[in-house]
Amino acid sequence: MTTITSNDTVLTSVSFEGRTIATFRATGFNSLADILKAARRAAGNIVGMIRLSILNSSRGWREERSMYVAAIRPGVQLTLF
Repeated sequence: MTTITSNDTVLTSVSFEGRTIATFRATGFNSLADILKAARRAAGNIVGMIRLSILNSSRGWREERSMYVAAIRPGVQLTLF
């Protein structure tokens, strides 16, 4: 079971095309979705399939996931007349 609380220490590694592009250890995540958002930010401008290795050292579980990262669309600037 992948239970996460804000006090858990989570180590996450992000790989792209077989190379590790980011590794971070943090606390304060309340859900797996929070970890996935942080991994997306850590991937930067990478577009394609990334591999995530998530280790919750506080609870003793590890999870491997693949995630497709799409290009970030630029924001739209609205002009008021």
